[in-house]
Amino acid sequence: MARFPYYQRNVKDLGRLIARAATDEHFRRELERDPAGAMSKIGLPKETVALLRFKIVDQKSNPNAVALPFRLNDKKLESSNEEYLKGLSATFSLN
Repeated sequence: MARFPYYQRNVKDLGRLIARAATDEHFRRELERDPAGAMSKIGLPKETVALLRFKIVDQKSNPNAVALPFRLNDKKLESSNEEYLKGLSATFSLN
């Protein structure tokens, strides 16, 4: 469950926004310039847009950039859950 207010339709819209940024250079530059505006246009509530810090990192110029999971599981981190930690470490693999 998300920790911020959103509408179910926004999940698909946000996915489309990210996919379009990946395939449309002009749109990506617009999104970099005004991410809050783009998120507002797809209908995310104002309070949600205010909570998000959206930054595009170009993997061509930052080949070792890693996207962290939106929400880490604090209990699994605190208990050093081996399976969970292995999954997280795979995120940082440079393969």
